[in-house]
Parts: sequence; C-alpha cells; structure tokens
Amino acid sequence: MVMKNMEDEELPELKAVYDELWSDARTMIKDMKKSIDLYSFTGFISLVLSVIMIGSAFDNWNKILTGTIGTFTYLYAIVATLGSVLYIYFGVRSIYWYNKLKNRYVKLIKLEKTIKD
Repeated sequence: MVMKNMEDEELPELKAVYDELWSDARTMIKDMKKSIDLYSFTGFISLVLSVIMIGSAFDNWNKILTGTIGTFTYLYAIVATLGSVLYIYFGVRSIYWYNKLKNRYVKLIKLEKTIKD
C-alpha cells in the first residue's frame, strides 16, 4: 500500500518532465547537435595551434643548439614543446569525443527532422 502511494505521487512529476521534454524536443536536439559539432571545431583548432607551437619549439631549440640564446629561450623552448604536446592531446581527444557523440546520437539527430513544430 505504501509503494502504491509513492508511485502515484511520482507519476504526475514524471509526466510533467516528459511533457517538458516533448515540447522542447526539437530545440534540445538542435542544441545538442551544435554542441557536438563544437567538439569537432575545437579539435581542429587545437591541432592547427599545435603545428604553430611545434614550429615555435623547433625555432627555440635551434637557437639553443646554435648558441644564440636569449634570456628566456630555454623557458620558451620547454613551454612550446609541452604546449604542443598538450594541444595535440586535446585536439585528438576532442575529435574522438566528436565521433563518439555523433555516432551515439545519430538516430536522435535524424529524428529531429521528423518532429513537427
């Protein structure tokens, strides 16, 4: 009897949640798709920036090896090397999540086109 009362109390709340989800379904799916696409953009930008940082690191390491060292050349070389590795990791990781989420929600994104306004 106690279980029946708890279920009766939860049903209206659950129905309210479903009604809200249904009324905003199209907007939520569009927002989700844009968020997933952002992973792709972020990954691409991170990989482009990693190439720039690798060039900077090579330039600074070349200065160190040729003996034309400035005050902060060691610091720049180390930071550019570590930064480029982090950018590569972040870029690859972002693209991985883009692909994972895109494949996970492909049916839902296709379903969005069938939902009427």
